[in-house]
Amino acid sequence: MTVTAVAVFFVAGALIAVGAFAAAWRRDATGAVAAIPVMFAGAGLAFAGIQRFAAAGGAHDVGQELAVLIALAAAALVALGLGIAGREGAR
Repeated sequence: MTVTAVAVFFVAGALIAVGAFAAAWRRDATGAVAAIPVMFAGAGLAFAGIQRFAAAGGAHDVGQELAVLIALAAAALVALGLGIAGREGAR
């Protein structure tokens, strides 16, 4: 069984949709912030899929580099969001 670009984009879209649904569904800020990295994972998967199925020529590592950058941004966003949510809960 081979993986196609369509399958990668369906999985990436599903991850983004599940993350958005979970972020909107949760009532507390901590749960909503915890769902955001799922959306970032979908975007990272899309970039890595673009890199995998890109046409010949050009830099082929750009998709993986963007996926790592998105993962780092997601980790920073979660740390910031949990810090803000922790401050709000202490009041």
